Amino acid sequence: MNIGSQILKIRKEKGLTQEEFGKIFHVTRQTVSNWENEKSYPDLQILIDISNRFDISLDVLIKEDVKMVKTMDKERVLGTLKREKSVIDFFTGAGTGIVITCLFSADTMARTVTIALGVVMIGIGWYREAKYDKKLFRYMKEDEER
Repeated sequence: MNIGSQILKIRKEKGLTQEEFGKIFHVTRQTVSNWENEKSYPDLQILIDISNRFDISLDVLIKEDVKMVKTMDKERVLGTLKREKSVIDFFTGAGTGIVITCLFSADTMARTVTIALGVVMIGIGWYREAKYDKKLFRYMKEDEER
């Protein structure tokens, strides 16, 4: 049984409307409807709250819905990839900004050190980008195989 059917079953057994069920978990009636119709899934914290509130094993709620588990795994991986990309963009962008800014300043030892720091930051960004690309391609390949 999928998670939407599980939520519908729990809600009906407890005699709750979608609106009442939603109020318990601080979501709208439409959100509950989307869960029940599998247009979206509750986040992990809400699943834990449902499990605790209605004394249902989290395993029963989650494990039987393979599609939801895959979707949650995909969202987790994509979140990790987005964070990694943000770090890469920071190093590359900040390094580039430092180098460009220093090109227009007076020629001093501090300028030279700062330019070197900027170049190192760009190098770190490029190195992490290469690792990121490999990880992204590996993930895409695994996703195609599923």
